[in-house]
Amino acid sequence: MKTLKNTQNENKTQTRLSKLFQAVMILAMLFIASDIYAQTNEVEFDVYSNSVTNASQYLLGDDVALRDCASVHCEKLTTLNIGTNVRLLAKSEMPQTINGVTSRFYKIKMGPQIGWIWGGLISQKTMVSQINPEIKFVFGEAGVDYKGYKRFQIRAIRNGTEIDKIFVKSETLHHELINLIDKQDNTYGTDVIALCTNEGESCDVTESSAYIVFKDNKLMQTSNLAALEQVKPQKTNYAFSCELDNK
Repeated sequence: MKTLKNTQNENKTQTRLSKLFQAVMILAMLFIASDIYAQTNEVEFDVYSNSVTNASQYLLGDDVALRDCASVHCEKLTTLNIGTNVRLLAKSEMPQTINGVTSRFYKIKMGPQIGWIWGGLISQKTMVSQINPEIKFVFGEAGVDYKGYKRFQIRAIRNGTEIDKIFVKSETLHHELINLIDKQDNTYGTDVIALCTNEGESCDVTESSAYIVFKDNKLMQTSNLAALEQVKPQKTNYAFSCELDNK
C-alpha cells in the first residue's frame, strides 16, 4: 500500500523529470535555431568542383593575405590587391567569424600561386560599370557597427585600386537583391546601383526606393533618381536601405 509520503516522493520525482525534459527540449531548440542562423548568415561561395563558372570571383578586400593553410595563424605567402580575380578550388571544413562576418577559408589559385584566403574578403557580387568598363563595383558584408546594426559595403575599384567605398546598414539586404541598372535603361549618364529588400515579392531596379550612385568618382546614396542632376558629390560614407530609418 502506498503511503502519503511515497506518493509525494513520486510526484516530486515526476516533476523533476518533467522539468529536466523541458530544459533539454529548450536547449535542443536553441541549438537548432543557432545552427540554422549560422548557416543562413555564412558568406559562402561555390568551388571549382561544384561550378567552374561560379568558382571565379573577385576580391572585396585590399592587401588580402594569401596563406599556406586555412587559418589566420598560417604563414602569409603574399598579399593580393582589391579586385584581383581568383579561382576557388576548395574550402575549409569549419567557418570562422572575424569582425562580425562568418565565412570559411578558401583555397584559391591566381596564376601560378596557390594558397588560402578568408571568404569574408571575397566579393559576393561584382558589377562592371556601364559607363567605364575599367571600373568595377564589389559588394559584401562588413560586420556590425558600434550600435549592433548589420552592415554591408560597396567599393568602386579600378586596376587593383580602390576609388571609393560606402556602407549600407540593413538586416535584410542580400547580394541577389542589388543590381546595376542596365545601360539601355540608364538615362542618367552615371552608374546607378539599386538596393532592394527581401520583404517585397519582386524587385524592379527602376522602382527601388534606395540607390547608390557613382558620380565624380564618389559613391552616394539617393532615394530619388529624378533629382539625380542635383545630387552633389558629398562624401557621407553611409547609406541606408529602404526598410530602415536613418539613425
